[in-house]
Amino acid sequence: MGLNGNFFLFKTVFCVSFHTALLCSSKERSQRTMEVPSLSSNGFPLQLLRVALVLLAIMDLTRGYDFYAGGRDGWVLHPSESYSHWAERNRFQVSDSIVFAYEKGKDSVLAVPEHDFHSCNLSRPLLRLDGGNDRFAFNHSGPFFFVSGAPGKCELGQKLEVVVMAIRHRPSPPPPRSTPCPAPKAPPPLSATPPPVPDAFGSWTSPAPAPAQLPATSYAAAISSLGILIAITQFVLLIQIL
Repeated sequence: MGLNGNFFLFKTVFCVSFHTALLCSSKERSQRTMEVPSLSSNGFPLQLLRVALVLLAIMDLTRGYDFYAGGRDGWVLHPSESYSHWAERNRFQVSDSIVFAYEKGKDSVLAVPEHDFHSCNLSRPLLRLDGGNDRFAFNHSGPFFFVSGAPGKCELGQKLEVVVMAIRHRPSPPPPRSTPCPAPKAPPPLSATPPPVPDAFGSWTSPAPAPAQLPATSYAAAISSLGILIAITQFVLLIQIL
């Protein structure tokens, strides 16, 4: 195939590519115009719903969790699960709360120091709760001690020790290490080149390399193969679009 044939093939491929691009762009514009009303009508409420869900999740995390002392039995003398086992099974964190549910007027809850907890001393409580459905919020980490305010119940085992886990802070990243500057590299040795040879007129000239030439036959074959490949690709695209 000569150069004139290659030029005609490239011209044909260019025309097909141009019409294909126009057809694809017009089809994409029509699809975008059809999709705009659906996005404008449904996208905005969807974004509002996502924002509302995120806000609810944040509020739930900051509010903490409510633990009911004694589980479903409440604050009683002999629950189905012992208070020590119940406290070990749960994990308490800062901002969580513990709820004491009992019959008002027949019992109460006393927050006491550790030594009064072990000796069941009810004479100097740190806090007294007697509402029948009392909530105590953990504002710091560490142990908390609760006993029954009714006489004799603490000695029989109605007391509870709760350990609130400490808040873990992420450690700050270490400062970046200063890397020493690399030593300057020595310049490469100069290559020994032969001195230029003077010509007959006395001027100094250097021999220049002869330029490489691409054979005309291989160049024409490469152009022909590339044109055929582009034409086949454009034909397949036209079939998919139509």
